[in-house]
Amino acid sequence: MRNRSRLLISTGVLALACSGASDGPGAHASASDHYQRCVEDPGADSSRSRPLLVEWPSTQRAALEAELNRRESQVVVRYTGCELEVLRGCELAGSYEWTQITPKHDALEIRNTGDVWAKIPLGAAKLVSAVERYGALHLDMQIVGQYAGPDHAPAREQLIGRRCEDATHVISSLMVGAFEIRSAKGGSLRGGVEVYGAGAGASGGRHEGYTSSDGDLRACQRGHGYAPPEDCESLLQIELLPVPPAEVVAAGTCPVDMAFVEVGEARGFCLDTHEVTVRDYARCAADHTCSEAPASVDWPGISEDEHARYDELCNTDRSNRRSHPVNCVTWDQAASYCRAQGKRLPQVREWKWAARGGEQNRTYPWGEDLPGPSHVNACGKECAKQFGAREQAFEAADGNRGTAPVGSYRDGVGRWGLLDMSGNVLEWTDHPIHSSGTLQVMGGSALSGAPEALESAASEYVQPSTRRFDLGFRCAADPRVDEGKGRRRKR
Repeated sequence: MRNRSRLLISTGVLALACSGASDGPGAHASASDHYQRCVEDPGADSSRSRPLLVEWPSTQRAALEAELNRRESQVVVRYTGCELEVLRGCELAGSYEWTQITPKHDALEIRNTGDVWAKIPLGAAKLVSAVERYGALHLDMQIVGQYAGPDHAPAREQLIGRRCEDATHVISSLMVGAFEIRSAKGGSLRGGVEVYGAGAGASGGRHEGYTSSDGDLRACQRGHGYAPPEDCESLLQIELLPVPPAEVVAAGTCPVDMAFVEVGEARGFCLDTHEVTVRDYARCAADHTCSEAPASVDWPGISEDEHARYDELCNTDRSNRRSHPVNCVTWDQAASYCRAQGKRLPQVREWKWAARGGEQNRTYPWGEDLPGPSHVNACGKECAKQFGAREQAFEAADGNRGTAPVGSYRDGVGRWGLLDMSGNVLEWTDHPIHSSGTLQVMGGSALSGAPEALESAASEYVQPSTRRFDLGFRCAADPRVDEGKGRRRKR
């Protein structure tokens, strides 16, 4: 890998310098024309798989550096040829190894807006206006090494976490050093502050024109070993490996608000994207197809104090909780509702498969990050205050002392767009009654006070007649397969 990496460093930028004719037919095209070409044909030339990060927006650069510093996952991105987005939360096992080289200098001339889009499209937001105002720009780069990862494209099935369905590429290596861009007239950017025009104060003195830099070109000549030298640590260029496109599988047509959950080569099944809400259940009760949802909790041995504490958290008669999950319902009520909709309660194995993201086997529905107040409605600060001393899943408040409106925790979205597969309410399943007279319920709840209680496979056993404020349900269904049609697998 090292020989290959060194060859890339010494030739990658030069390849960019040769791409895109400066005075060709695209030189005077409009910005929208250039952007459209980027989007429609990101692979127009080989240099597109090695984009420069010069003048890439700072927020995206910070996201990339944060992912690189984790050192426990390769960086997964969405790349269109003119836009690059780091998909935080989508992970791929692997790491990057620092490889030093003898410092190398590369230069690039940018004569017009066509050159910007052809050579540095990720920096077009800044550089197009600079070229239009100041004319030709000159880019100097000093490269001292790279962070290199595996040199083969991953299978899409290896990606784990949220937003992986948007993944197009994985970063296989990152070139490091320093750069400076200067117009014939000058200008200045130092310390992350851009300055234009005459008398622009900066460490470089007075300059009329445009200059932008990251790091110090001279600092790159200093000795270095296990890491880049100080002031020569800028990410200059990346090499990308494509992620294979999503596989087209037989389409399973699911009812509205249900997700099609793939199960390998098997048929798959449909699952409600969110828990059945108070509003959903009330419609069924109004049609006299379902019984009314109770407004009180109940379980064997319940005390008057427990009634006083928990009854008010039943949602059925609360007009301000219509988008919350229906709760305080028995297993029979949940199963009857699903049957009335032409559905059924999910089997335990189906529920676990969906929560784990199928073969991705996620620890939590959203991935591997520990639960936090942006992931899940569980027992946080407000829970401990409401219910007295209890174990907390996290120290911060998640914003709800009881249930929350379905889909409130967007960082907790699971594969296939499934919402609240952890926390909010436990969920009834179509599970055989245990010899103890209990049924298995899944998913953790607003009362879950330990991270392991929020894991994808976490469960409890309760009696079928139990009514708890932190117990609700969602429905499953068998899909109708449309011959001749297909859908792309979501990862």
